[in-house]
Amino acid sequence: MIKAEIISTYSIERVMEKINKILLGGFEPSLAIVYSSPIFDVSSLVEILSHYQFLVMGATTAGEVFADEHFGVCEKEESIVIMLLEIPQEAMRLKFIPVKNEFHFQMGRDVAVWAKEQFEDSAIITLTSGLTFDNDVFVQGIVSNGVEHVYGGVAGDDMHLEETMIYTNHQFSSYGVLALALDRTKIEIIGSRAFGWLGMGRERIVTKSHKNFVYEIDGYPAINFYKTYLNITNNDDEIPSIGIEYPLEVTLKNGQIVYRAVLGIEEKTKALIFAGHVEENSRVRISVAQGDMIIDKVGKSIEETLKNYPDFKPELSLLFPCCSRKQVLGHLAVKEIESAYGVASVPTIGFFTYGEIATNEKQNGFHNETFVTVLLAIKG
Repeated sequence: MIKAEIISTYSIERVMEKINKILLGGFEPSLAIVYSSPIFDVSSLVEILSHYQFLVMGATTAGEVFADEHFGVCEKEESIVIMLLEIPQEAMRLKFIPVKNEFHFQMGRDVAVWAKEQFEDSAIITLTSGLTFDNDVFVQGIVSNGVEHVYGGVAGDDMHLEETMIYTNHQFSSYGVLALALDRTKIEIIGSRAFGWLGMGRERIVTKSHKNFVYEIDGYPAINFYKTYLNITNNDDEIPSIGIEYPLEVTLKNGQIVYRAVLGIEEKTKALIFAGHVEENSRVRISVAQGDMIIDKVGKSIEETLKNYPDFKPELSLLFPCCSRKQVLGHLAVKEIESAYGVASVPTIGFFTYGEIATNEKQNGFHNETFVTVLLAIKG
């Protein structure tokens, strides 16, 4: 059985105090998941965590979430949340990779090779940092090399879009990857994805794009597409701030639907820059949140997934909700956390991300505007 203890604090100085109190009680964690607001100095946090032998998997956030019987359901800002876990050490391995090049697909393949060297039947939990890191290609690289169960999130920085970080208890990077390989013969892991957006109007065709840059839709400048639908008549710079509530619904050539958030506009070409790839010839339309259904979709997506695993009894929940959902929902964002926690009612930790990773099929596994839930349990 996975045992968990949660720590919530607004001070780096209290991190060691709170961890030590739990350790004195006889708890023997093998892994700590640590999510922190960027207002805290990561190097100082890492220095404190370096005093411990357990593995540390950490990231900066755009908000922190957690839940258990003691705390109830919590959604925080500018805080540090830690989950100490007793998981069999022989069932997991952690790899820290500072990125030094732009070969993100190969990096994904390398991570997959490493994970399969650790465990023949591997699943991967991954956290990434770097505002220009190509998560789409990175995930494709992992899946293309035979690891089909990949979940995780992209580090945030409280919506400043300046610098994001991942870290362990010895290292940190503003442009890197953390990969936790799990042995699926010992740990069962399943994931669900909730969207909750409704496409509006007829579909258009992306006629010119490159990776996450969209230049033309139906042969016209892509920026016109958003300006027309959102009735933006003056400042083009308004598009990202307004567009986050109206993600682009993208139907890929393989029929899969993903959602993409506008991050900005390329000054020279006026191309729309999205948080994930939008391939040429994909069908697109602007979407809008389905009212309260965007919240209901979270719990329902988990329930539908669990129906496929009638004997699975979750012991731990990891949440990766998109920061844009928090902006759309405002104070109601905690309702999504409640919806997720209410299904399994197990110790839960998560953070609001700049991108979500979830795939157990050979298809695009990188998402925006999505709520990803990962459930784990010890087998046997």
